[in-house]
Amino acid sequence: MKEHLIKLWNSNDIPIGVRVLTFATSIRWIGWGVAESLIPVFLFTFGHSYANAGILKSFYDIAFILAIPLIGVLADRMRGTTIILIGLSFYIFVGTGYYLAGLTGLVIFIIIARFMNGLGYAFDSVGRETYFRRHTPKEKLATVFGYFDSVGIFWWIVAALFGILLVKFFSIPLLLFLITPTVLIAMFIIWRFRKKEKQEVFSDDQKRARFRDILRDFKAWDWRLKLLASFNFFISFSVSSVYFFLPIEIYTQGGGYTPVIVMGVIMSLPALLGWGLGNFFDRKGIRVFGYGLLCLAILLALLGFITGYIWQIAIAFGIGIITELLWVGSQELMTLYTKPDHFGRVDGISRSIDNAGDLIGPLLAGVVIDIWGPDVTYFGMALLVMAMTAVFLVGSRHMKRKAINI
Repeated sequence: MKEHLIKLWNSNDIPIGVRVLTFATSIRWIGWGVAESLIPVFLFTFGHSYANAGILKSFYDIAFILAIPLIGVLADRMRGTTIILIGLSFYIFVGTGYYLAGLTGLVIFIIIARFMNGLGYAFDSVGRETYFRRHTPKEKLATVFGYFDSVGIFWWIVAALFGILLVKFFSIPLLLFLITPTVLIAMFIIWRFRKKEKQEVFSDDQKRARFRDILRDFKAWDWRLKLLASFNFFISFSVSSVYFFLPIEIYTQGGGYTPVIVMGVIMSLPALLGWGLGNFFDRKGIRVFGYGLLCLAILLALLGFITGYIWQIAIAFGIGIITELLWVGSQELMTLYTKPDHFGRVDGISRSIDNAGDLIGPLLAGVVIDIWGPDVTYFGMALLVMAMTAVFLVGSRHMKRKAINI
């Protein structure tokens, strides 16, 4: 594994700026990884039901959805590292909010932490992804996005495994407070790097960012961008529900904290394969996206029929691999269908659509689980993804991997 990471860092395919941002994010994710897998359980203890836990989770998605389209417009006019630093400043309040929630028992601090988390990640993700697109050849984008996932998630997993030991001695809120100091370190690294980064391409459109202009931009998208965005919405709808409620299901069945953290690690392991999956997509092309949708539908159906912790782990791992493949592939396709000086706004709108799925999925799934149970919920998601697969098979004949300007 050490040799593999050294190869990742020294790869000529990866621009130096991408490596620096990946390094800084890896440090931040160490602070997250220690206890992030336990956040669903932490929210469940405040909400006392699947539906209420979904509501508490939703404050993150609401902030993200409201902010990210406007941030996308800003990203076309500002340096990517500037956008990232603004986002990281919000994370200082995330770790503090979780800690105060545990200390006082007041749900308002949960809401503040979730809302700040949404704002922070909106700035951070758009800034980082816009920077990657500006500094990476189009034919290498899936590889670069996969590289970022492989390195960053490796350190997240190391921290999560260490968290299995730490949670025996420290409370969840105290472990979540580690988010704050690691964010400060990441901010310092990126601030130092800003002095050496290359000039970026900015949009010459200086009009004020307004939601009606964002809607106008979306209407002007190529039909392939719109179709890809709709696929990502329903993927996020299904996968976010599984990833949020499966750990709670394990916990309520008497599993305790350790099985929950192990499940979180298993669900994150596929991101270590992001570099290889990105290379695979670069070689095989768009038809891989259709195969991925089909496999995701099958796995969701199996999750509804098969019980038992070991089987749940295996299926969650498979869902993680398919999700990672679909994500790195969609990032490349989105870039191919986007004009370079519109990377930020297209990324902002597309991420907002993704997170609308993250918001609606757990809210709706939480209610369905409370009424009919998880089995019916997972099977319904499988039918939804199967319908997406059919739509893709019809539309894929006209979706060529050819760069266009919009």
